[in-house]
Amino acid sequence: METILTSGSKGEIKGRLNDLKAEKARLGKAVARSRREEKDITRLIEELSAVSAEIKDLQKSLKKNLNRLPEKQPKRWQPSLDIIPEAIRDNATAPCEIFDYFSDWSRKAEIDQYVTRHEAGSIWHTPSALDFIVHIYGHSARYLVAMDESNKVIGVFPIVQLNSRLFGNLIVSTPYYNYGGILADSPEVARRLLEEGIRWRNAIGSQSIELRHVNDSGLDCTKRQDKLTFWLPLPAEEQILWDSFQSKVRAQIRRGEKEKPDFLIGKHELLDEFYRVFARNMRDLGTPVYEKAFFNGLLDYLSDNAWLVVVRIGGQPVGCAFITGFGMRMEIPWASTLREYNHTGINMMMYWRILKHAVSNGYQLFDFGRCSKDAGTYRFKQQWGAIPVQLNWEYALLEGAEPPGLNPNNPKFRFLIGVWKCLPVWLSRMIGPPIVKYLP
Repeated sequence: METILTSGSKGEIKGRLNDLKAEKARLGKAVARSRREEKDITRLIEELSAVSAEIKDLQKSLKKNLNRLPEKQPKRWQPSLDIIPEAIRDNATAPCEIFDYFSDWSRKAEIDQYVTRHEAGSIWHTPSALDFIVHIYGHSARYLVAMDESNKVIGVFPIVQLNSRLFGNLIVSTPYYNYGGILADSPEVARRLLEEGIRWRNAIGSQSIELRHVNDSGLDCTKRQDKLTFWLPLPAEEQILWDSFQSKVRAQIRRGEKEKPDFLIGKHELLDEFYRVFARNMRDLGTPVYEKAFFNGLLDYLSDNAWLVVVRIGGQPVGCAFITGFGMRMEIPWASTLREYNHTGINMMMYWRILKHAVSNGYQLFDFGRCSKDAGTYRFKQQWGAIPVQLNWEYALLEGAEPPGLNPNNPKFRFLIGVWKCLPVWLSRMIGPPIVKYLP
């Protein structure tokens, strides 16, 4: 139990009381649930008694010192987003030529620099992210680059073909990742890049190109807006971020910390434990899982910009995440915890530790990753104070074609998801990778 707060502003003490009351309510529900399930409640009762005692002591302290305490609590910091960066700038540009990066690898450093300096650039726009896909799965791909008359990079467009009998012949920019699409210095450059992509689409017999943009690009494409992401601007100090959370969030984090977990951030040395948790959680969700080599290779290709997170309780891995850093943004594209540990608050603790890591390393934005508007993950991400950002996925379609219908709510896929949840984990790890390589 933490030391009772007996000094500070009246608002600080009341804030601590609110945290404790939220924790008391949670413990009360846990006791009732355990009684119904005829489980041992000894530990829960001890925790409940300790929290109740601290509440009582803190209330006495507040009453005793009421007249001596400052009246106002400092205004709580609230995150805000000033602007969502545009992928297509509105600069005046001269005529350009389009070439495929794979035909001239010597320009990689120059292309990397363009993506890094572009305000809407992401790690998933880099040549390394596309190189990895070609390496791990052997998919056909193009990394289209626009060059002006002085041989300067003024736009990029990574695209990958996923061709299978089960899901069709698709082109995606870029599959497996949250972001992609075109980065360009002007609308004209963007149109030239898209035209080149469409020529490739027609040549290989595909009907669509999916561009994973954040903002509406202004290109003449069919749009899909059923997904969004959550971005959390980060303050300079972790205490400011902590104080911005609602009392319920802080109580859930403290609950996870009571398990005395081990929190580790590393590289390949954590891969086995990461994958053990991740593969099992994907099976529980009814989703085919990537092979372990996928994450091993991605760590290699993203180099100093990617890490694994593992959380242990009692020496056993119970939570994991894959995090990336690019520019001023940290992103968490994959994360999992074991369901039987959900009641411990370990997921909240893991995210808080990752957020602390982001703040301490100078990142200014934390990206919680995409979700659907009606998903439970929407509420989970929103509770951190993160700001919902609409995603505009756009489709350059062959005339008369429709966007691909790879939606888990599609009745055809809902049945398969139900079957997948019943598979043994070892079997899901065996048959999942050959399927997921064709899922964008």
